Parts: sequence; structure tokens; C-alpha cells
Amino acid sequence: MKVKSNWSYEEFSAFAMLYAATIDSHIAPEEEALIKQRLGEADYERVKSVFEQCSDHECIETILSYHDKYMSDEAGRQRILDDFRQVFTADHRYSPMEQEMMHIFKQLL
Repeated sequence: MKVKSNWSYEEFSAFAMLYAATIDSHIAPEEEALIKQRLGEADYERVKSVFEQCSDHECIETILSYHDKYMSDEAGRQRILDDFRQVFTADHRYSPMEQEMMHIFKQLL
């Protein structure tokens, strides 16, 4: 799957947040609401459709492909990590699995 390389930060962030939200194998309604709030319904559905067509490997490659555009400095990395943290805590839980994934994201980015 070839993902667009010209997404706005909001589109990229929504894609990355969808990936983060599925770490525990499902997207909680609170997580989905948080992500939708960033884009609006139509854009959310478009990004989600792309996301659903990607394998785990393709999702990670896509997120990393935006490194130079949105995560090349500490402020950019912190911004996306904050987005991940918002998803992980949207359902008012921050599970050990989510905490470990946050650690892995920090290492990758």
C-alpha cells in the first residue's frame, strides 16, 4: 500500500494515533472520538480507510516516513508522542502494554 507522503500534520497524526489505538487490538470509542475531533468525519474516514489497508509493517514505515517532515527535532517528536499519550489515556486507562509501546515509540522516533 502506498500512503500519501503529503499529508498535513493532522492527517499524519490521525494515522499514527489510529495505529497507537490498535496496540491493544481494538479502537475504544473514546480513542476514536479523540482522533475524529482532529479531522472531522469525512477526513477521518478517508485516513482510517488507508490505515485499515495497511499491515503493521506498513503502518510503522508510514509513520517513520514522516520523520523528516514532522519529527526531525525534539519539539516535533514530543508533539507526536503527546498525541500517542492522548490516545493511550483517552479511555482513562494507561495499560502496561500501552506504557511499553510508548517506550518503543520513543526509541523509534
